[in-house]
Amino acid sequence: MSLPILHFAHANGFPAGSYRVLLEPLKTHWKVESLDRFGHNPTFPVDHNWQALVNELLDHLQQACSDQKVTGIGHSLGGVITYMAALKQPQRFEQIILLDPPLMTGLDSLGLKLAKKLGFIDKVTPAGITRGRRSHWPNRELAIEYFASKKLFSKFHAQALADYVDHGTEPDPRGGIRLRFDPGVEVAIFRNLADHLSGSLKRLQVPVTLVRGQQSDLLTPEREKRLKRSGFSCISVPGGHMFPLEHPEETRHCLLQLLKPQQ
Repeated sequence: MSLPILHFAHANGFPAGSYRVLLEPLKTHWKVESLDRFGHNPTFPVDHNWQALVNELLDHLQQACSDQKVTGIGHSLGGVITYMAALKQPQRFEQIILLDPPLMTGLDSLGLKLAKKLGFIDKVTPAGITRGRRSHWPNRELAIEYFASKKLFSKFHAQALADYVDHGTEPDPRGGIRLRFDPGVEVAIFRNLADHLSGSLKRLQVPVTLVRGQQSDLLTPEREKRLKRSGFSCISVPGGHMFPLEHPEETRHCLLQLLKPQQ
């Protein structure tokens, strides 16, 4: 008997291998699938509202899982494109679990549209910071030391940080190592954050649960309240927006509680 499939979609800038410490133990009972880096396949270039990334996810599911239904789990970017994929092809999913997704609805959606139209999107998303980020290091050890000193990474589980450096960098022909996730693609993803999802839950035909980090500066308590009023089920776990990499054990325990009993 084949194992049920769990498909994991990563956050912007974090290749799927970064989540090894979270996902590896799940392979005892699930076949865990993931796409290494969204936005790097020229067939699916980053476009308005992430439509091509949704198609990239669905194409990957067809290739990796054929017609077998999957449980879709996504962090941040991965959560939103998993949600959009379930809207587009609900027959592909048993359920979806979204980890701190930037699910912009209502006033958030209107503000995002305005930021895009008036050209200040880099100020309301991490795009502005990403444009100037460092992308090269002399070696692995210095890369780990560098990231550990940065606010975004400072609370990462030690193994998750090492996995991020191991899976998120590659040898640079000029010497040393460089980022594998193209910073230009990362910026483009931030600039095209989906702004068209207000009222979309009414069309969703798949069970969905949102999981937010208790200290998240993205899926804040105020946003959680608004999403709950829209009909979303939302629970919280320790950590900030990057909680799957800060608290992988607690995150995995939460996922196990949410996964359907037959799985």
